[in-house]
Amino acid sequence: MLTFFKTNDPYRLVGVLLLLLVIRVPMLISGVPLTLPEMKWILMGEKLASGDWIMYKDVWDYTGPMAVFVYKWLFILFGKTRVPYFVISLILVVVQAATFNAVMLRNKAYNVSTYVPALVYMVLMNAFFDFLTLSPVLMSMTFVLMAMSNLFRRMDNQTKDELFIVTGVYLGIAVLFYLPSIWYFVITILSLVLYTGSILRRMLLLVYGFAIVVGLVSVYFYWFDNFLIFQHHVVKSLWAIDTIKYLNWTELFIASAIPLSILFVSFYHMRKHGKYINFQEKIQQVMLMFLLSGVLGLMMVRQVTTFQLIYFVTPFAFFITHYLLLVKHWLVAEVTTGLVVLLILFNHLLFSIPWFHVNEFVAYEAYLVKESTYAKLTKDKKILVLGDELHHYNGAKLATPYLNWRLSKIQLQQLSYYDNSAEAFVNFNKDLPDVIIDQENTIPELFSIMPTIAAEYIHHEGYREIYLRKE
Repeated sequence: MLTFFKTNDPYRLVGVLLLLLVIRVPMLISGVPLTLPEMKWILMGEKLASGDWIMYKDVWDYTGPMAVFVYKWLFILFGKTRVPYFVISLILVVVQAATFNAVMLRNKAYNVSTYVPALVYMVLMNAFFDFLTLSPVLMSMTFVLMAMSNLFRRMDNQTKDELFIVTGVYLGIAVLFYLPSIWYFVITILSLVLYTGSILRRMLLLVYGFAIVVGLVSVYFYWFDNFLIFQHHVVKSLWAIDTIKYLNWTELFIASAIPLSILFVSFYHMRKHGKYINFQEKIQQVMLMFLLSGVLGLMMVRQVTTFQLIYFVTPFAFFITHYLLLVKHWLVAEVTTGLVVLLILFNHLLFSIPWFHVNEFVAYEAYLVKESTYAKLTKDKKILVLGDELHHYNGAKLATPYLNWRLSKIQLQQLSYYDNSAEAFVNFNKDLPDVIIDQENTIPELFSIMPTIAAEYIHHEGYREIYLRKE
């Protein structure tokens, strides 16, 4: 396998694609569990595609606006299905692997010209089952890699003013897909300061390119009288709401133990046995900074789970490739590469099946969509869930803007303020739910303040937290 991809031949990317199909198609056929974040993305697309609704004003969540745009059009084009999520994810992995490899080749990051980086990148993109779907971080990484390419070109003294503007645009788009990507913008600025002689004017051009993209999106929301809500839900949510820990930090560390072990072994061998020119050393230092930015980005996320680890695939692939290329004997190199591939795929299966009672150490139950207790009441109905248990939306549609409970409760649990109660009244009147699942005991206060809405509902006799709309 390693010998095949060591050849400097662009057609080796066809091999990457075929191998990715060999890996993913059986996984998809056997069934990939539906996760709560993925169901949320589908719900957002369905809601926004069903009428003249605007994100953040009519659907409350902190998902980046560019990602929301993609989810909306996926629903418009394909309906309520996961298939396009898997297909586009596969295409993006191939594109990213090709881009990453091209960056490494162009900048001679390794001592040989090879397509091994594309192979390693592709394999790492299968380390967890939730890497297989179309997440905001996956879409964001496409533009991060494009920006990284321009950064290394500048470090190699290929200097044009347009390079800085375009890099800023790429990073702006990446941030609008996935807010924690802002750390790549910070690392890019820092790398230019430390490793290039870029003048202040060109640094400002990069900031200008970034500001153009963010500014255009801000103007769009301002035009629809939605800018302050956009700012609150996307930016202020970083400190205004609590983080949902589908996995705690210990579980996340255990889940990534195999890739981390491979990284540590790779880094040790790279520093002990590798010999590099000055520019290669600079690239390695930037990649270490990218690794640090991944850690900082992980501190920003509002939901802790494994798909966020896509952030780390690029630096992991960079250092693991170094290790594989340092193995001299061809047979040992082939065995080592095969072992790395098998371990990464084993990591995927370990937590998706799971094997060896690993679920006792890493509990995925809270992360996966399970059958709702109220499925018969909610099937094909417009519902509202006041609480974090989004699995109740499975087979149902979202009513009202209140998708994300952590954002919604800022308003719905402070109805004594006139602005909150007035806005909540308007939101309910515009899109009354057929079923309300009140897990936080919020509805009694809301009904006491809004008797006209209360008159539309009856309390279910069998379930204390269920309210049904009168027929």
